[in-house]
Amino acid sequence: MRAFLRITLLAIAFALATATFGWWMVPVLGAAWGAVASPGTRPTFTASAAACLGWVLLLAWTATQGPAWVVAQRVGGVMGLPGWLFVVLTAAYAALLGGSAAGVVFGAVHRHKLLQ
Repeated sequence: MRAFLRITLLAIAFALATATFGWWMVPVLGAAWGAVASPGTRPTFTASAAACLGWVLLLAWTATQGPAWVVAQRVGGVMGLPGWLFVVLTAAYAALLGGSAAGVVFGAVHRHKLLQ
């Protein structure tokens, strides 16, 4: 239950930060999470899942505001992909950005603590 709550709250943070400041906040928040997370929280997985969920929430909200599916089909078509795959890859991109930043910073922080 704690992991679910942690991922949900972090996903809301990813969604709000992205909507407010842009996509580059995903690795920034991921890195911040990696810096403060404890080893038992699985920071890389948590940040990946939360970033993915946050962007899915943003995509869902965008779909209520306009023709998001038409845009996904057209942009996907330009890239030679079906629209649904473009949406999946968009969410996966957020997961990779957030998770990798969290993993790198978490590893650096805890490696530094082990070397002291």
